[in-house]
Amino acid sequence: MRISWAFWAFFSTLRQVSPYAIPTFIFIFIYNQVYLYWLATVGMGSWTPAWPSNRTRLVFLMVSIPTWGFVMLIWTIGYTVLRTAWVRRTSRGEYYEAIELDSEPRSSRNFRRGYVQYRWHLEVLVYLSLFICGLFMLSTYELPGDVRFKPDIQAAVKSPRPEGHGNGEKVFIGAMFYNNEHVVPYWCDEVIKLIKYLGTDNVFVSTVESNSNDKTPALLEKFGSRLTALKVQHRILNHDTSITRPESMDTAPPRIRFLAAVRNKVLEPLVENGGYDRVIFSNDVFIESETMLELLKTRDGDYDMACGIDLSYWGMYDAWVLRDRLGRLVSSLWPYFLEDAGMQAVMKDEPAPVFTCWNGIVSFRPDPFLPVNLRTPGRLSTAPLSKPLPPSHPSFGQPADLSPAQTPPMSFRASVEGEECFSSESFLMPYDMRRRFEMNDIYLNPRVIVSYDWKFYVWYKWVLRHWMVKWWIENAENGSMMHLAKMVVGEAKNIWAWDGGECQPWW
Repeated sequence: MRISWAFWAFFSTLRQVSPYAIPTFIFIFIYNQVYLYWLATVGMGSWTPAWPSNRTRLVFLMVSIPTWGFVMLIWTIGYTVLRTAWVRRTSRGEYYEAIELDSEPRSSRNFRRGYVQYRWHLEVLVYLSLFICGLFMLSTYELPGDVRFKPDIQAAVKSPRPEGHGNGEKVFIGAMFYNNEHVVPYWCDEVIKLIKYLGTDNVFVSTVESNSNDKTPALLEKFGSRLTALKVQHRILNHDTSITRPESMDTAPPRIRFLAAVRNKVLEPLVENGGYDRVIFSNDVFIESETMLELLKTRDGDYDMACGIDLSYWGMYDAWVLRDRLGRLVSSLWPYFLEDAGMQAVMKDEPAPVFTCWNGIVSFRPDPFLPVNLRTPGRLSTAPLSKPLPPSHPSFGQPADLSPAQTPPMSFRASVEGEECFSSESFLMPYDMRRRFEMNDIYLNPRVIVSYDWKFYVWYKWVLRHWMVKWWIENAENGSMMHLAKMVVGEAKNIWAWDGGECQPWW
């Protein structure tokens, strides 16, 4: 009895302090918990341009308000139920009619009781509405355009068939891994879903793992077993030591030469046999199966190379590789491009024409990598190059009348030291496709969002693509703050232009 009395006295006291004290306290507590969770995830000292305070506050409110509505709904109803139970429990003895001692007119007391009851119903309605709005926002977090191929993938997973559910295009899927036990299971599951859509007869999977000291090799072995069960052609190389890993993997020529060699190793089954219409080459990124299909279907297949966009702590991650259609550096902040065509395309969620890109995952035509006899006729031009190669290019000196169709196969490579800008092998690949094979239709698809870190993947793939947050970014911010600032590695004054676009000097 004493415990029940203390419990009731506690709630009654809080209720009588102020009708707004408890709701305010609960809201502040919930908002603070959301902020602390974000702070623990992102960390102190987040880069303000990539994490504008008003944008993050909007996200906090989108989470806090519906949660607060749910908590207050439980509180309001729970308090009433407890109060009713308490009154019934403490009502004892015979019933006596109370003597009217209050001088307030009966009509005023009835009005006050009616107001209190009306206010209770209004509060319940408001809190319930906030909670329902929260459920609605949660259920509509994916934009229709971002998941337009999701039903196709789901249908294919339910009823897979060897010939696939697409257009019969044959796809070579390649990837390389190193200490990626956090991403490999997710990546493998999504690739399996994509394969069921493309058709098990239409896919070859090639992965190379080397020098890992975690569970990556074992996870890839299980992936290989799954591919075998599905009768998918594949080559899963684990513990590969055929390419010597440099002692330091700092960004320098040894690292680039190593990565280029490993990428070429991944493509060996393709180069030896040909027979595929597209190549998907993925880094160790988080990505959905429908997003990979989105990449494949960029511009309805009318492209030579299409890239995703890798997003991380400061926004767009691979600023070293990406160049706009004029060969110039880009920004790491939305809408990324400083020239109008690319900027407008990203703002409309359409593929943006670029000079070079990679950004986590790419899809490209394989013909430049294939020997001449394995190429599909008609895909490469039979006319001589319209622009001769620069003297700095390692293939400089080839016959002036050599056509792309007859040009020897290319491969991933490192820069020619002292002649070319120090560049990534991922930059030089699309550059060579342009300069040696005149494959100029290269696009970045802003719907193909990937990340190397799960927390940033969730933030950029789902939180910032939520229709409310997206509206805020496009209309309230509208590319404000530092979106026109280039991300420059090294001294900005040392940026210079060459045949491959603007150099980005390293330290």
